[in-house]
Amino acid sequence: MWTLAIFGATVFLAYANGANDNFKGVATLFGSKTTNYQVAIWWATATTLAGSLCSVILADALLKSFSGKGLVTDAIADTSSFHLAVAFGAAVTVILATITGFPISTTHGITGALTGAGFAAIGSELNFTALGKSYFIPLLVSPLMAIALGIGIYSILHYGRIVLKIEKAWCVCVGSKPQLVPVGSKRQFTQNSEITLDTVENCNQHYVGNFWGINSQKLVDGCHFLSAGAVSFARGLMILPKLSLYY
Repeated sequence: MWTLAIFGATVFLAYANGANDNFKGVATLFGSKTTNYQVAIWWATATTLAGSLCSVILADALLKSFSGKGLVTDAIADTSSFHLAVAFGAAVTVILATITGFPISTTHGITGALTGAGFAAIGSELNFTALGKSYFIPLLVSPLMAIALGIGIYSILHYGRIVLKIEKAWCVCVGSKPQLVPVGSKRQFTQNSEITLDTVENCNQHYVGNFWGINSQKLVDGCHFLSAGAVSFARGLMILPKLSLYY
């Protein structure tokens, strides 16, 4: 009975994680109109699956960290009731955030569930030192590291674009726009020509020029796909061990 309940909770957690996180890595591909939704979601699925398969070899340390051992005693961390509480608590949290559009990380959900289940089991005997060192500090520091790396990498790429004289170009959209104009004592619609320049709704930005004989825009799009795939790969690398712990 316990096995079936834990299996169901783990599947529910995996479903909630996929519903919430799978598109995050490729959101910029779709948002920038680099590709359509279907291609983006399939790319996210494929790269996440690749990361999940690699986690079998690479994620042993992560598996140990999220077992709950060290946070609570081994005797509690190995119980079915603890596993069920963590899996179900994290799954409900993530699915509610998904439905309401509230930003959340499954890692944060699991951390909260581990803390809550541990506190319910042993109260103030919970290892708060391990909680801070193994969970809170990494969760706090990692976004700051990402900000610093993002600023640094963007600055290098921006400087490189200027040095290589790769320019931005915007399309000019020419069309017609209906407009109500007075004709004698009445008003009627007429079609007037309209030129639109540099608007998000009507124009697309492109890079012009070549880099090592490769079209700059195609190179940017290719790197965009690779970076989005890397995010999804890393998510798969991290999340499978966390989900498998509770079954």
